[in-house]
Order: sequence, then structure tokens, then C-alpha cells
Amino acid sequence: MNKNVVGIILGLSMLSGGLASCQSLDTQSNVSSFSATEGAETALADPSSVAELEQVIYRQVNQYRQSRKLPPLKLNSYVSQYARIHSEQMASGTVDFSHDGFAKRVKAIGETISYQQAAENIAVNKGYQEPTKVAVDGWIKSSGHRKNMEGKFDVTGIGIAKNADGEYYFTQIFLKEPSPAASNLPVKLDEQNPLTKSVASSLNDTFLVTIEEEVHQQINRYRLSRSLPPLRLDAQISHEARLYSQQMASGKATFSHKGIEKRFKKVEQIIPYRKAAENLALNKGYQEPGTIAVEGWLKSPGHRKNIEGQFNLTGIGVAKNLKGEYYLTQFFILEK
Repeated sequence: MNKNVVGIILGLSMLSGGLASCQSLDTQSNVSSFSATEGAETALADPSSVAELEQVIYRQVNQYRQSRKLPPLKLNSYVSQYARIHSEQMASGTVDFSHDGFAKRVKAIGETISYQQAAENIAVNKGYQEPTKVAVDGWIKSSGHRKNMEGKFDVTGIGIAKNADGEYYFTQIFLKEPSPAASNLPVKLDEQNPLTKSVASSLNDTFLVTIEEEVHQQINRYRLSRSLPPLRLDAQISHEARLYSQQMASGKATFSHKGIEKRFKKVEQIIPYRKAAENLALNKGYQEPGTIAVEGWLKSPGHRKNIEGQFNLTGIGVAKNLKGEYYLTQFFILEK
């Protein structure tokens, strides 16, 4: 049976929110494995298979706004990450189909991006040839959702997840940036933190996310060349990998596997696993930092062992600081 369910928060939340020029890899200190023994299998499908659908939602929402003579929304990859995590949690049954945790999501976003208003639309459907159109049409027909779509927002983030039952879960977050009088910066900055300064110049593009996707594709091409199954990219695991890359880029953590047990404990709370491993890379001065990282890993027996390992999930996170250093973290997971 086809189903189309939509949910909305009608009231808007108001919150203000290596080496110098080459890859630094060390087989002993930058390759690590970790195992766990308890848990149950999740049922999430490959998040990369719905990435294009997120772009379709973005275009459809902007087309509607333009038909109402409203300016288009800017798609922000950082905000999309939080939307995607919520969709994956709903798709996996970790949380109910609801706005549960909305205040927490926008509070976390507000630590990096200043905004005056925030709102969220969600939807779920199954059995349609055009699930994005069904979701957007449902939002337009609902006065509350339509109010968010027509709202005085500037920025949006969109996340979609599909589970093994074929259900598509959609989350769209809307943000209104501060007026120039309130702030001439689109991002709240910690002047002592070089990472957040670099984030200010890159939040409105998808460059770092593109690097993550390129690393995923290159790793899978290598695995396929070895007759190994491809790894599924998981947005929640990537979020944890990205956090660690950001910590290293900002100097809050050293370029090392220190704290790996703690990181994988967080991952286990998301997806129980039998085995886990981690690869790290650091480089600077290259036009294709993702490719340099993968090539370096493949030349290192320890890193290559992880890449060729018996895993089925991966998470990839990239961060860059003001020095131009790229920090890359890749988690490898074998689900229980």
C-alpha cells in the first residue's frame, strides 16, 4: 500500500545562534583496528543511492518558491548533514517519524552557523516512482509545510534516507541568516579557532563533501578491482569521522589514532558491529587531496589491509584549516 505521511513543526524555533607539502602517513600510528561483540543488524540502504534525490528536492522546492516570486534557498552541505542524520535515524527506526530532537539539531547547527529563525519539514512515503515529487506535493498541499516553504529563509539543508522496506524518509531544514545590521558574518566564529575561520569561507559550497564522495568512489573502485564488494557510505558514521578530522584540523586533537576506542563506541551506538578500523591522512598543497590520500593509503600495507578488509560500511570525514592542511578520516565497519 502506498503511503504518504508528512509532519511539521508549525512554530519556528528562534535561535542565534603531516608534512608541509605532502601526505603524512605512518603505517604503525595511522592505521588501526577495533572490534566489538554485541548488537543487532540495522536495515539502512546505501545513502549514496539517494544523494541525487536530495538535489531533486532542492530544485523542486526552489522552483515552487520562484513560482511565488520568492528568492531561491541556498543549499548548505553542513545543514544537510544534520537533516540526513535525522532521516537515517527515522529510516532505521532509531527514532519515530517525528520532529524529535529538532531543538537539539538546530542548536548544534547554531554553534557554527548564525541564524535568526529555523524550521523543519519531514515526510515519508513508499511505493511511488517519484518519491521526491510525492513529498514536495504533500508539503505544498499542507498549509503548515507550505508556510515553511514560503518562509523568509535563505539557507536550507536536505537529507533523505531509504530503508530495506523501501520507505523514503525526507528531512528539510530551513534557516534565516541574520540581517547585515545584526551581523556581517554568515558564520559565528571562535577567533582563537583556525578551523572555524576556514569553515566560514567554505560552508556555502560542497567542496569538502565532494572530496569525501570522491574518496568513497576511489576506495570502491579499488575494492572492485580486487573482486571485493563495495562499501556503503553511511551519513551518521561519516559525521563521526568528520568530527575527528575537524578536531585534528583545529589542533584539538593530534594527528593520531588516540581515542579510537571512544570514537568507535559512539559508532556502535549508531550501528552495532563486529569489526571496525580507521585510516587517517594529512596532506597540503595538492589540487586533489582526496586522491593523494587514497594513493598514499594504497602504498601502505597497513592502510591497504583496512581498505581490502571484510567490511560493508564506511564513513568518511574531511576537514581543512587555515594553513591549507587537509585531514581525512575513514572508518571501516562490519555490521553484526
